[in-house]
Amino acid sequence: MNLINKIITGLALVLFTLSLSNLSRADAHSDRLDKIESQVQDALIKMKGMEKKTKDMPKTKVGPGLKIKSGKNEFKLGGRIHFDVGMYNNDKGAKCEVNDTTDGSCLVSGTNFRRLRLAMSGKYDDMFYYKASVDWGASAKQGSDATDNASVDEAFLGYKLAKNTTFSIGKQKMPVAFAESTSSNDMAFIERAPSLDAMTDETIGPKRMGAQLRNWDKKMGYLVELGMHGSSDTFSTEQTNEDFGLGGRIAYAPILSKKQVLHLGYWHNKTLVDNRRYGNASQRGVTDLQWNYRIGLNVADEKFLDMEDDADDMGGWTDMVHYGAELAYLMGPAWFQAEWIWGEFNRDVMSGDTNTFTSYKANGGYYQFGYVVGSERRYTIKKGGWKAPKVKNAINKGGTGVHEIALRRDQLSLNDLADSASSGFTINEGTQKTWTLGYNWYLNNNNRIMVNYIHVDVDCEAVNNVTSAACGESAGGITNDADSYTSIKALGIRFQTKW
Repeated sequence: MNLINKIITGLALVLFTLSLSNLSRADAHSDRLDKIESQVQDALIKMKGMEKKTKDMPKTKVGPGLKIKSGKNEFKLGGRIHFDVGMYNNDKGAKCEVNDTTDGSCLVSGTNFRRLRLAMSGKYDDMFYYKASVDWGASAKQGSDATDNASVDEAFLGYKLAKNTTFSIGKQKMPVAFAESTSSNDMAFIERAPSLDAMTDETIGPKRMGAQLRNWDKKMGYLVELGMHGSSDTFSTEQTNEDFGLGGRIAYAPILSKKQVLHLGYWHNKTLVDNRRYGNASQRGVTDLQWNYRIGLNVADEKFLDMEDDADDMGGWTDMVHYGAELAYLMGPAWFQAEWIWGEFNRDVMSGDTNTFTSYKANGGYYQFGYVVGSERRYTIKKGGWKAPKVKNAINKGGTGVHEIALRRDQLSLNDLADSASSGFTINEGTQKTWTLGYNWYLNNNNRIMVNYIHVDVDCEAVNNVTSAACGESAGGITNDADSYTSIKALGIRFQTKW
């Protein structure tokens, strides 16, 4: 019995010892687990910190162009190259006189960097935005302008007042016309409609120093733009102050989807002209009041419609008014666009004036339509204009790109004087009618080739602007028929890239 008790006691001591050992090991394991858990938690904290730092690090995207984004801040660097080739084939009456060296341009075939731009843009804190671009394009500059190596195309600073409301100040596009609201990278023809450019380029657009307020809503389909502006970014003379203008544009799209769009628009602009008067009418300061434009392309600078000389001779201008109506429609691959533009110059009559008229009016317009194969044009209510078709099958990826064919009819007459009967003075600067057939091959989203065939008919007054042959007369070997139009034909090719 004693032996059994001793054995039991011994076993109990062994079991107690083992349990103590296991408890010690469990405690050790628990300590290790606690330590590992603590290390894991520290690692997770460090990973979250690294993740936050990674998110805050600038993200860079290269090609095409350069884009750097950091949080709510963004910077972009891009540009565009538009290289034009132009060829003319004209009736004899449209050619400049052989011995005429006063102008020196005439309708000569050639090449031109229409646009050669480098641009930077960005935003700060999701509230401020900016854009600045420089253009080295020649744009058929003549005379003293030919030495201009670069010019400021745009330079403005903007502030986001609300989700779809912005305010900007600087050199920027004015609220003028549907065609002007469509980027030169996206328009269907090499140049915008001659009637629009003739009546706006030298007067109120497309880009001027000023301030602009914009509001738009995609769901409701509207755009409102209000702006005030001066003459330009550099205009100044010793005898005249810079012109001051107010304008606005409203657009409404009652039908607005990816496949179908109906756009209705109207814009209006009035600009006050400063003409300080010094003694008599001949000494009045004259500002840049000119309706004029080239024939279809910017390769040659000759302007058949041009009121410059008469404007310089008369002076006394007080204000100018421009307004226009817009219509555009998109149905899948087919699209249509039309605009009509009205303009009026007003002037004072003072003692000594031989020109007694008080206003000069003109109007013109265009319509154009096209069809896209392989995609469709896009519409943006934010700008109230077209965007180029999106290329899904780019040629660099084995596709055929996107093809577009378009046709435009344009007409403008500068032979309209409101009170010519009573003034005894006429301003006849010509009538121009233009047909343009265009083909666009979008190689990818950044490159395209454009081909335009242009047929222009000008009356005798327009021919007289570039020759000494008056209507119904002959001069310099040119017979200027007063009863018929003179035809001008041109072929234009553009190679375009953007980034």
